[in-house]
Formats: sequence, structure tokens, C-alpha cells
Amino acid sequence: AHFLRSARRLAARMDIPPTPDAPGRAPGRAVDPGVVYFVATPIGNMDDITLRALKVLRDVDLIASEDTRRTGQLLSQLGITGKRQVSHHEHNWRERVPQLLSRARDHRDAIAVVSDAGTPGISDPGAELARACQDHGVTVVAVPGPCAAIAAVSVAGITSGEFVFSGFLPASGADRQRRVEAVTSDTRAVVLYEAPHRLLRTLRDLVAASAEAGHPDGAARRLFCGRELTKVHEECFSGTLAEAIAHFDAGGSGVLKGEFTLVLFPDDNLSAARAEQAAEDQSAAARDMLEARAAGGDRLSSAVKDVCAATGLAKRKVYQMALDMPRRAWAGSSDE
Repeated sequence: AHFLRSARRLAARMDIPPTPDAPGRAPGRAVDPGVVYFVATPIGNMDDITLRALKVLRDVDLIASEDTRRTGQLLSQLGITGKRQVSHHEHNWRERVPQLLSRARDHRDAIAVVSDAGTPGISDPGAELARACQDHGVTVVAVPGPCAAIAAVSVAGITSGEFVFSGFLPASGADRQRRVEAVTSDTRAVVLYEAPHRLLRTLRDLVAASAEAGHPDGAARRLFCGRELTKVHEECFSGTLAEAIAHFDAGGSGVLKGEFTLVLFPDDNLSAARAEQAAEDQSAAARDMLEARAAGGDRLSSAVKDVCAATGLAKRKVYQMALDMPRRAWAGSSDE
């Protein structure tokens, strides 16, 4: 009821002064003909709808919805009526994408694309349509808003500023194993979505794969878990993988219901080890290049300059490597 009242209050504000009319746009409309708008919608809390999303949904000619019934309920709550919808989801996108392209390109319809919740194309239908629009010269416009992945990252406490989004893991098989291994060996934070009935299995798989990737104690790796983000029963858990398993397993205080967003923190020890190995490999490559240049009769100064450019190593370090080689290796004597 609170969300419904909030939505109606926002809808009532739709008489605010509109954005200045763009060239070619009908006066008072928030959309342009022949444009496809990818509109983010609330993931639980109706207060998160943006005024721009309200305007676009109100003014488009057609809405491509992952679930027309669910979007119909959203539109009703927002006070938007009489809007034409077509379904656009993972089971019909191959036939629907050409139809939507035709509506935008040939009929000049303004189209909004929405998923059941959140941002289209982020683990939801939309990516194929966006690519097809770009390939066929149809303008696409993002109408940003709620996204569970970004919401989780914003409160997870990732100090490095780097993360990668991996979405849902495959349910089973070799593909799942490969993805789990890739997630745990990545040196950045990784964001995952997970269903409640697979959460504990995923947490245990992350523990095992982290150990195999070189973490001395895979269960001690840090994790943030957001459950039902923005909703009434939202829960944010932060701790180790072992603590998360205990929290959500039988006997723990966690609740295995709703939608889960996981942020697996990078393994600092693994990252440091890889950085050290990369530095050693870079130095070894530089030494090999210097030896090859010396064997070819090059002068020390020109070889150092070229090796620095090729490897990115500091001139002082490369020069010392060259000096550590036998003096007779280099042509001439003025360089030494």
C-alpha cells in the first residue's frame, strides 16, 4: 500500500514543467519518434521510479515487456492507462526483435523496453534488441535507474573501485564449473545473481574453487550478500564465505527466500602473487631482449631505449640489467 501511494504521488507530479522540446519532437512529449528507450523500473521499492521513466512510459507508442501482466500492474500503479504492450522475453526475442525494429524504423513508433524489474539487458531481455537496433541504424536511449548489481556494489565496500558483473551462474555441468573457476580466479570483485534454492551450493562451490585458485583458506574469502534489495524484507550480510554459509544454512539466522545479489571480494594475496609473477615475467622478457640485441651487435644505449619502450619497464632498471651483462657483450665502449 505504501508503494502504491508513493507511485500515485509521483504520477501526480507529472504535470511538472517538461524538458525543453527537442527539434522534431512533438511539443510536450518526452520521447522522439523511431527511438527505442531502455527503461529501468523498480526492483522492489516503487519510490525508486524516476520522473524521466514515468514520462517516457507515459509518452511512448508501444512498450515491449518481459511480462505484459506484470508491466500492466506497474503501469496501473503509476496511473498510466491505455498503453499498448507486446511481450519481449527470452523465449520469443528472435521473432520479436525484427518486429520491434520495423515498428521503430518503418512506422516511427517510440518504443519503451522494460524487464520485470531493474534494467533491461542486465541479466534480463534487451541485449539482443539493443544490438539489432545499433546494427540497423535505430537510435537507442538508456533511461537509467534501479539495478541490483549497482545497488549491491554501492554498499559492499569495494575499495579498489574495480568489479566485474557475471550475472547468474549456469545451473550445472562443465559450464558452471568453468564460470565458478573464472569468478574465483579474477583479481577484481565479482558480482553474481543467485536464486535462493541454489545459494548454499554456490557458496560452497566458491569456497572449493577459491582454494584451488590458490587462496590458502577459500572459506575465509570476503563476501557481501544482498537479499531482496530495496524491498520490505531487505537484508545485507557481510562476512566470509564460511560465515555466509553458516548464516544461511539450516540453524542460521538468514532467510533463504527472495533474490540474492552476491559480491565476491578479490583475493588480495592471490592478486599480489600474480602481480609479482607478472613483474618477474616482464623482467625475464627484458633480459631476453637485451641478450638478443647484444648478440646482434647493438649498442647498449639504443638497446636499453628500445627495450624500455617494448616492456614499459623503467629505464634505470633496464640499464642496470644491461650493465649486469658481460661488458664485452655490447658493441663499442662509449656506452659503458
